[in-house]
Amino acid sequence: MFGFVQANINDLSKEQQIRYKSIYCGVCHALSKRHGIASSFGLTYDMAFLAALLSSLYEPKETETESKCIAHPFKTHKYISNKYIDYTADMTVALVYFKCIDDWNDDHSIKAKSYASLLEKAYKNVKELWPNQCEIIETELSNLSEIEKENTDASADLAANNFGRLMAGLFVVEKDIWSNYMYAIGYGLGKYIYLLDAFLDLEEDIKKNSYNPLKNFQLTDDDLRITLKLFLGQASNAFEMLPLVQDEEILKNIFYSGIWSKFNNNLQQKKEKNNDK
Repeated sequence: MFGFVQANINDLSKEQQIRYKSIYCGVCHALSKRHGIASSFGLTYDMAFLAALLSSLYEPKETETESKCIAHPFKTHKYISNKYIDYTADMTVALVYFKCIDDWNDDHSIKAKSYASLLEKAYKNVKELWPNQCEIIETELSNLSEIEKENTDASADLAANNFGRLMAGLFVVEKDIWSNYMYAIGYGLGKYIYLLDAFLDLEEDIKKNSYNPLKNFQLTDDDLRITLKLFLGQASNAFEMLPLVQDEEILKNIFYSGIWSKFNNNLQQKKEKNNDK
């Protein structure tokens, strides 16, 4: 779906790379086990980050297993299981389900409609388990749809705030002293994800005459970087308040380095394209 919140693998130690991949694979296995193999195709690095963050904050009992799977049919690999990895698998189903519905409504994508049909039963199960989170997703996406239809100059801020609230709702699992910090992290990351996704889709959306909140603005790359830094600054202030020990270095790698990968890669591609002219 998005996959913006990922690690800068080259800056992780070998041990950290194995641990990071085992969390990512853990979410994948949880998806297949809880919701069927088809659901695992919706796996994203964003949800792997949430799994790692929740696991680091609350340090639940976890198990480490080695197995083969469809993605790795000839080689065993390690994966982690715990209750927060299960939770992020459930939230993945919810997000992907509604992303498919959105793609069908916007572009009449048969592929998206078919995948939504495959996930419909799984989403109903998730909604029974996590009614509050699913209500937030449905409410904020409904509001987001209305904002996009109005398409005013204020839509970029309003839409980003909507998606920020959606992600914030997913980041708050436990009602405790860390809830406000987790909400702030999710809110800032949600705004970052929404705006960066719009930026990366801008050229294609202009060609297709599709909605994009940035179409009405003449933002330079530097302007956008400043805005994205502001959103991440809001999240990082809260992130630094959490008592993280397990996987702290992996999470910091993602938060302060890896998260910029797609933005920086896009700028590099633009530079190379301009040099070829």
